[in-house]
Amino acid sequence: MKKSIAALALASIFAGSTYAQNPIIRNQYTADPTARVFNGRMYLFPSHDIISPTEPERKWFCMADYHMFSSTDLVEWQDHGVILSQEDVPWGNPTGYSMWAPDCIEHEGKYYFYFPDGAKPQEGRRGGFGIGVAIADNLFMSKFVPQEKQIPGIMGIDPCVLQASDGNNYIFWGMGGLQGAKLGKDMMSLDGEPVRFQFPGEGLKEGPFAFEYNGNYYLTYPSVFKNGETEQIDYAMSKNPLGPYEYKGTIMQKHQNGCWTNHHSIVNFKGQWYMFYHCNHYSPSFDKNRSDLYRLSLLQS
Repeated sequence: MKKSIAALALASIFAGSTYAQNPIIRNQYTADPTARVFNGRMYLFPSHDIISPTEPERKWFCMADYHMFSSTDLVEWQDHGVILSQEDVPWGNPTGYSMWAPDCIEHEGKYYFYFPDGAKPQEGRRGGFGIGVAIADNLFMSKFVPQEKQIPGIMGIDPCVLQASDGNNYIFWGMGGLQGAKLGKDMMSLDGEPVRFQFPGEGLKEGPFAFEYNGNYYLTYPSVFKNGETEQIDYAMSKNPLGPYEYKGTIMQKHQNGCWTNHHSIVNFKGQWYMFYHCNHYSPSFDKNRSDLYRLSLLQS
């Protein structure tokens, strides 16, 4: 019985949900919104969609930098400008335009910004994707400084860091399926071998977002459940940060307008749960230029 009640917890978060003022950011394309609360203020760390400046006819995702936004009321948002550009990353490809979905957490007084980037090509080969870390002492006064090397042992995209109640930090990522691992004390290395998660559906799984709620760990992720379809958002549950996770179902259906991707985060702000996600409302004919939105729930903490 307890397990059945727990299985309903995430679904109840979004029961009776309504749409807030959307899209959030209206002067540029933003996607993959990771929302985090620091010192009573909501921060948004999205990717930044642009039209390819080097290949105008290249109809694919193109992202050269990251902006940071913040708000105290989720109505008025402050753009804090670019916090990291592809030219700044020592190990990355400075012309790769592949700075996809990021995350940011606070740990022991410092802010750790996790981001994917295409590695520098070597010996005529593409460099593949790695995940790096940029660190700031203060969100307003300090610059995010990218570290010299990517995180060893990770080849992938869409990092998410879970700060678990067991006192440890765990990183999750996508590409070729979903994986997770415990982070080392330095927050820039893995402490143990990655765990690969297997969930139903024949298509792509990416963009993981993990969080803890009422004694359970939730792993939520965009899922192309059937090849040839667009992404819905599914979830699984576990009593342990690295699982095993049990698949539970869908929390957001596929976009009706055919936007192929979705990417999200789930956060509690001032006693209210919110889900941030993206869609191509401002670019209906080209779903590689997307905009961030959020929806709210009547559930209180």
